[in-house]
Amino acid sequence: MKADKKLKLRGKKKRILEKIEYSEQVDETKLQKSSKSKTARYAARILLIFVLSLILLFLIFNINYLTPSKMKEHMSAVFADMGSGEGYPYHFSSDDIVNFFSFNTKDKVILTNKDLIILNSSANPVLNYKHSMSNPIAQYSKDRILLFDQGSTKAVMLNQSGQLLEFPNDDKIICGDVSDSGKSVIVSRNEQNKEQVSVYSFSGKKIMSWNKGSGYIVDAAVSPNGNLLTVGIIDTEDAVETINVFTFTLSNAKQKGHTQFKASSLYDIVYLDSNDLCVLCNDKISVLNSKCETKAAADLPSVNNQQLYCDKFGHIVNVYSLYNNGKYVVDIFNSDLKKIYSKECEKDIVKVNTDSNTLAVLYTDKTADVNMIRGKVTYRAKFNIDPIFIVCKSKQVFGCSNGMVEKVKALKQ
Repeated sequence: MKADKKLKLRGKKKRILEKIEYSEQVDETKLQKSSKSKTARYAARILLIFVLSLILLFLIFNINYLTPSKMKEHMSAVFADMGSGEGYPYHFSSDDIVNFFSFNTKDKVILTNKDLIILNSSANPVLNYKHSMSNPIAQYSKDRILLFDQGSTKAVMLNQSGQLLEFPNDDKIICGDVSDSGKSVIVSRNEQNKEQVSVYSFSGKKIMSWNKGSGYIVDAAVSPNGNLLTVGIIDTEDAVETINVFTFTLSNAKQKGHTQFKASSLYDIVYLDSNDLCVLCNDKISVLNSKCETKAAADLPSVNNQQLYCDKFGHIVNVYSLYNNGKYVVDIFNSDLKKIYSKECEKDIVKVNTDSNTLAVLYTDKTADVNMIRGKVTYRAKFNIDPIFIVCKSKQVFGCSNGMVEKVKALKQ
């Protein structure tokens, strides 16, 4: 009897232990499943946040393209800009180079008497546009190039994917401009010597015309957001040459502002942002608001300027020689006309170029000095070719001569 009771007790104990062990296994399995489920949910949330962040960043950086037509053009340009080239030096056939500049941050554009070539970052020619213009001029925004034949009638809009627009025009073109908004302006003169300003939308539709009175139009510009138009006219008042600057609101074609500069020669009119514009004259620089009221002004030390321009980063650059003795000075101003950098050069200068934080000075001896704007260290690049134009991207310097583009890294001196 005692043996049977012991066996029964052992059986009960075994069953109880088995139940406890099974329960623990079930609880552990549930915990594992719950832990895996939480991990999966956590990973899914991270992935969703990452995707939404990418979408937000895409929208921020592509806010200018958030319409079907603009997005289609933008994506066509992106795909056209792909492909791997053979790198630099890059050879091209024409021997008559007209211009060389950076485009869309990473591309380089070569304008010759026969072609407009766009090179991507690996020197792959993503576009080779043939033209028959006798005096080709290229104006460009961040993603479009307006190419027109100054003194003739043809004007086209280009990007990496090819020709986007051709402007209907029967009159001789004086000047033109294209803004980051996609709007463009073309100034022309007809056979009766009447001059007209025509503004076109992103799609090429004419949205404004203006016929001037007296004087001669020498420049025109559209603000980056496409809301304002500025026209520069040379006239004579009391036997003194006068520059008249007019601003217009494009939405209603009404004049918004007007100012005059007397006894000066106009170099260029450039918008620094969506409201302020810079008027570059041979003797002074002026920054005006949209009503042509002066916000800042600076007299120039010399009226003989080798280069005087505004770059795409808000820098105003003046290259001059005070005594015409082979010694040059390069002054750089910000949009408030505060001098932020100055460099003295002991050699003859061919060209200067600036990017967001770099100044490159090309000399006649095939060398180029590179300085960080506001910096003190000089870097130097030595070319094998004899460049006519120079473009800098930090310490990487691109020199362009007739028939070749060479890329050189500037080294610390």
